[in-house]
Order: sequence, then structure tokens, then C-alpha cells
Amino acid sequence: MSWIQKLYDTYENCKSEVGVVGTDERIPLLPIAHSTQNAQIEIVLNKDGNFLRARALEKDEAVTIISVTEDSATRSSNNAPHPLCDKLQYVAGDYADYVAKKKGEEFYPKYMEQLEGWCNSPYCNRKVSAVLNYLRKKVLISDLIGQKILVCDDNGILAQKVKMGAVAQSEAFIRFRVEIPSEAESAVWLDPEVYESYINYYLRLQEDVDLCYVKGQEIPCSQKHPAKVRNTADKAKLISANDDIGFTYRGRFADKTQVVSVGYETSQKAHNALKWLIDMQGQKFGNPKEGQKVIVAWGTKNQDIPEILEDTQDSIFGKEETHIVSTEKEFAGRLNRAIAGYGCDLDTKAEIAIIGLDAATTGRLSITYYRELNGVDFLNRIKNWHRTCSWRHTYKRVPDGFDEKGKPKFKYITFIGAPSPKDIAIIAFGNARLNNKTNKKYLELNESLLKATIERLLPCIIDGAKLPYDIVSAAVNRASNPVSMENWEWQKALTITCALVRKYRYDKFKEVWEMSLDENQTDRSYIFGRLLAIAQQIEEYALYTAGEKRETNAERLMHQFKLHPCKTWGIITDKLNPYIARLGSKGTSLTELMTRVNSMLPFEEFISTKKLEDSYILGYYCQRQIFVDEKNRRIEENAKKKLAKTNEGENGHE
Repeated sequence: MSWIQKLYDTYENCKSEVGVVGTDERIPLLPIAHSTQNAQIEIVLNKDGNFLRARALEKDEAVTIISVTEDSATRSSNNAPHPLCDKLQYVAGDYADYVAKKKGEEFYPKYMEQLEGWCNSPYCNRKVSAVLNYLRKKVLISDLIGQKILVCDDNGILAQKVKMGAVAQSEAFIRFRVEIPSEAESAVWLDPEVYESYINYYLRLQEDVDLCYVKGQEIPCSQKHPAKVRNTADKAKLISANDDIGFTYRGRFADKTQVVSVGYETSQKAHNALKWLIDMQGQKFGNPKEGQKVIVAWGTKNQDIPEILEDTQDSIFGKEETHIVSTEKEFAGRLNRAIAGYGCDLDTKAEIAIIGLDAATTGRLSITYYRELNGVDFLNRIKNWHRTCSWRHTYKRVPDGFDEKGKPKFKYITFIGAPSPKDIAIIAFGNARLNNKTNKKYLELNESLLKATIERLLPCIIDGAKLPYDIVSAAVNRASNPVSMENWEWQKALTITCALVRKYRYDKFKEVWEMSLDENQTDRSYIFGRLLAIAQQIEEYALYTAGEKRETNAERLMHQFKLHPCKTWGIITDKLNPYIARLGSKGTSLTELMTRVNSMLPFEEFISTKKLEDSYILGYYCQRQIFVDEKNRRIEENAKKKLAKTNEGENGHE
């Protein structure tokens, strides 16, 4: 029950956030005995309960905080009204006059009985009393028809084909405003006094006292725990024991209370804290309709902590900060400073929890991962992941202002750090697809495999577990097949693969591989990787001078080169001879470099039939990056010279 305790503590530590609605669409930290519902219609009353006006709600303003009972919060088709805001069949006394529904008259009396009990209690609120006075008149639907919010057919019945958003008119959910001149807040779903009034009233009704396993006290306990944990449409529950005639606990327990009992208030606070945390900072994977996997990390005092499933730029350095680091030393210093910044909020006494949730069925939610750490351990493990799995990447897009039409523009930045687990999963296990509209290739990964891979990577980040080699191997194979992807995606796959190889070899062999070229490295695979990059550069240069643009033989044979380096190198060099001849003296420096690197391989290792190890991709990248940097430097120098000549011409003209 540790996870409930941590969520309960979080709620108690963040009481100032209860019911506070921000400017965004996020759900606030809900009061106990409250839930959320999407409303379609808003009715405005005065303090005496007289109808003023009504309006249909837009989709982006539909989420409404509502008071609930244990039965109404878990209702499906049974008659269990919410205490205040509810569907038409509950709140409209004239519902049976406009809807031909069997048993349509049964819902309103039970709703009114419940609302009258609240209003007749010592905890009555005058906004709630105004709603009661209005609903007693039994004119709600007729008023909405008069306001042209609802539409009837020729028979005077609510038209079935007319929808309120995604629901039929007869299923519309109603919320209320009560305008009182002396009070600034008219919305009953946002009024803290209405929250407090209902909570005090409802807690007084609780009678089922038992031992709460979380608090260790004899208090009113609940057998019906909240749903809607991951989103407002989520029906799965973390705690459920409603199958008392099936096989849920038969043979183990005689009664569900023998398994666990949790206080009503405890359960409400824990579940509401979890909903709030997921909506505020949880990371979701998968389709909500098919079942999302959710992972959320938090401090019990709502401290600011790094995102655990983002790349280094977004997780540690901040999404808005795009300062670029160009060396490993600079990256290490910046990483230390950023972690130290988080450390100001997190000391050894800080409590950090990480929870992963997934649902195999629509009704049962499981905890697939759970850890508790103190603040220092948490930051050290996050730092270790981003330090050991780092590489230089150029695939990240960031906002870059707006164009002339006001549309947002983006630019690519270079950053050093660890890739996100989602990007790792797609690069390792994604399937190549072809976009028929653009005729371009892309990688696609099904949701179940994405969730499973992220779940396997989570212990590597939080627990310091070793990187699974099948993920590394799959990424290496992907990067070794550049012709199967668009160039930008292959560049992304290449740098992510380098990060994974570096991380794996550090974890297993304690090897530290640099991102810059190591000309003294004698590793066989690394040297072969360098040779492949040189061969590619020679052919690319020759094609460029001839005005051609296509894949090189080195790129096409890259995968075969990894499996049979000596044999494939012979094929590559044979095909390379015409390009070397075409370049003539222009290619002398490259051919001399190829000879020099080739001579670093002992003859026995050169002719060995062993396939290359994953370190070949590091040698390939580092050598290739030398050529890329030289090319970029020449382009930059030429641009400066061109600008200088332009300025000289303008000055001379003056």
C-alpha cells in the first residue's frame, strides 16, 4: 500500500492546489467526493432560482468538476444520481414530456430526494438551494427549448438525430451557474464554498467504519474506488473487488474486506492526487481508446523534478532553452549545473515516487512499475543516464518565430545528450513504411511494442539497470541500412545508435568512448568503421564534382560490410577505383588517409571472418563527422567571403 500512502501524502502537502483552476485546460487537484464530467449545457439562475439564460458549451470548455457519491461515481446504467450537476433525465422534471424513454420518470424523484437532503442539512449552500428551487418547477427542458438550445421534432419530442456534441440531446449533461451580486464566482463547479458544503455533508453520511490499511485508523471505509484515473473516459480501476460471485478471490478469501480496506477519504485523496499528477506531468503512450500506458514521477511536496522519459534537452535543460553545447566537456559542466539546480529543491529527505500504469482490460488498471527514491538518489540516477547515454544529435526541431502568414516556423538544433525512450523504441523496432502522398519513407511502431519497449527502458533510467542488448543490436542493424530510410531519419538513427552503443559498452565493459575521432584507437571494428566512412566520402566527393547525387556503394553495402567486413571491403574498393581515378589529385588526401587507416589493422584481424562488433558504428560516425564538419566550415567561410565582397562592392559604389 506504499503507493497509496505516497499519493495521500502528496494530496495533504498540496492542499493549496485543491480546486484551483489554471488558464490551461488541465484538471485541477479535485476535492474529495468530486469527479469530472464533460457538460454540454450551462444554465444560469439568479439567487432565487429563477431561470435567466442558457447556452451550449464548446468542446474546450466542457470539463466540469462535479460532486459525486460512491454509487454515482461508479454508475453504469443504474439509477444513481449525482448530487448537483447531472444528465437531463435526472435534473429535468419534465423529461418524460419530451423523451419517450421507458422508466424515464424514475430518475428525477431520486435525484431530488438526494438534493433536498443536502439542502435540509446544516451544511446547506445558497447556490445549491437556488438550483433546488428552480428544478422543483419542472420546466428545465421547456426553458431550453425556448432558448433554442434543444430541438423537438414534429411530435413535440426531442429530435433523436440532433446531437449535443457527441451525445444525443436526451443524454446532455447540465451544469449550473447561480448569479448572486455579492459573490464573484457564479459557477457552482468552481466555487470552493460549494465544495466544502458538499464534503462536510457527505462525510457525515459515512457509516461503514473499518481499519484503513493506509492510515492505520478505524475510519469510514469505501468498497467503491474511483475510476477516470488516466483521463475522463477511463473506466479502469486500481482497486476493485466487485466480482463477488466469480473467481476473483474464491479459494483465497471469504470476503473482499479480508484483502484490504481503505478509508473513503484516503482513497479519494490518493486517487485525486494521481489524476492531477498524470494530467499535469504524466507521460502517456498509446491510444486512449485502446488503453494508454502512463508513467509519472513526482515529489510528494510537488517539487520541480526532471522529466524522466524525455531527451536531455527537454528533460534537464528545459524545452524553452536552446543554448547549444558543442563539446563533451561543456555538456558535462552544463549537466552538473542543471542537476545541482534541481538539487536545491531536493535534499536527502525529499521523497520521489515513480509509477507506471497500464490496463489489460477496460475495467482493471495495473501498476506495472513502482519505485520510491530519496531526492539525491533520484537525481544521481537521472544524471547517470543522461551522462552515459549521450551523443551529439541534430534531429531536434525547436520553434523559430513565425512566417509572413503567421504560421509557426521551426529550425533544427544540435544538442548533446541522451535520446528519449520513445525515439529509441522507434529507431530500434519501427517498421519501414511509405507515405503514398509524399512518396517518402518513415518508421512506424505499433503501440503495444512501443509501450513494452519503454517499460523495459524505464529500469535503465531509474534503477541503473544495464541496457538490453537486443535493443542495441536492433538499433545497430537499423543504422546499418541507410537506404531503407530518408536521409534525415537515418541521421537520427545513426546518432541514437551511437548513444546506445556507448551506454551499453560502458555498462558492460566500463569502456568510455569519445564522441570525437580517436585516431589512436586500435579496436578492429572501430577501424573498419572508419574505413567505411572514408570510402563513402571518396565516392560522395567524386559524385559531387560530376554533379551527381545518389547513394554510394558504401551506403548500399553497409549491412553486408558489418557481417563480412573483409569480403565486402574488397567489393567496395573495387567499385571505388573509378571514382579515385576521376578525382585524380583532388582525392589524394583521402586515398592517403584510407591507406594509413588500413595499415592500422593487423593482417590476421583484417582477413578474419568474424563480423564487426557494434563499436564499428562509432568509428564510422566519428570519421564521417570529420568530413561533415570540414564541409560545413568551407560553406561558412565561402559565405563570409561572399558577404565581404558584397560589402566592398557597396562601399566602392558609394
